[in-house]
Amino acid sequence: MQTPIILRALFSLFLSLLFRTIVAAHPGSGIVIDKQGQIYFTDTGQGVWKIDRQGKLTYVPASMWHWMAIDEVGNFAGSQKSFGEWFERVTPQGSKPALIMCSEFPLTVNRDGNIYYANTHRASAGIFRRTPAGMEAVLARGGMFKDISGIAAAPDGSLYVTDASRDDANAVRRITMDGTVSMIASGFVAKDSASDTPPFTAAGYCRGLAVDSQGVVYVAATGSRRVLKITPQGEVSSILRASSPWSPTGVALFRGEVYVLEWSEPAPSNAEVRRDWIPRVRKVSRDGKVTTLATVSR
Repeated sequence: MQTPIILRALFSLFLSLLFRTIVAAHPGSGIVIDKQGQIYFTDTGQGVWKIDRQGKLTYVPASMWHWMAIDEVGNFAGSQKSFGEWFERVTPQGSKPALIMCSEFPLTVNRDGNIYYANTHRASAGIFRRTPAGMEAVLARGGMFKDISGIAAAPDGSLYVTDASRDDANAVRRITMDGTVSMIASGFVAKDSASDTPPFTAAGYCRGLAVDSQGVVYVAATGSRRVLKITPQGEVSSILRASSPWSPTGVALFRGEVYVLEWSEPAPSNAEVRRDWIPRVRKVSRDGKVTTLATVSR
């Protein structure tokens, strides 16, 4: 009598693992905005795209990687095209700001001018710092970092991460520059329950995030097709809901407005075809109005 229950559990585990493989292989979550308001976002079917202030969409040749950060000051502008073990400078050498991509891990450039990334390899899981001179150090280490799916630097210099270790609910943690880790919110997707989960996706799965000067966190809740707002007190609300087949994976902030990278998932039979995943960018204005800024055409 227990066989059907066991089979359902195994099937659920299979779907969870399959989803994580698919997400790792295709949809990116890199979206950044420079001081002029130009938007850059990753496209794991082609490279990188730029939306200028006039709304023009331009292709930027780059590797088809998942994560991207912006180095406004240009501390990494003089780096080699490929540097470290994981990083690529997208913009021309010496150009400022510099766009930095990562092949394996979520990354961000903090106000101290260093790259911070979440090494999710099981044997060395942790938050790492890389300086422009190539020196690396561990900020925090432990099993809680093995399933990090997004990282962002707050204006105060602290780091925020999304933890995708649980299928039923997610967590957002804050890490200070002395390595202190604290919980901001957990189980928040269950409170804002998903009713239209994307294929192969756990309802609690979240990706990219951004933090404003007040400590308010905006999270791409991919599994519930929403962007969630989390206050420093842990209060959760939804500011955007995408309709199938679209799901958000990345968030950026600019002048009080929220910019969202979303993807249209293909048919399950084409899940491994990179160019069948289509990205778009939408903006949520201060008054809550949602505008589509660009959709990539294949």
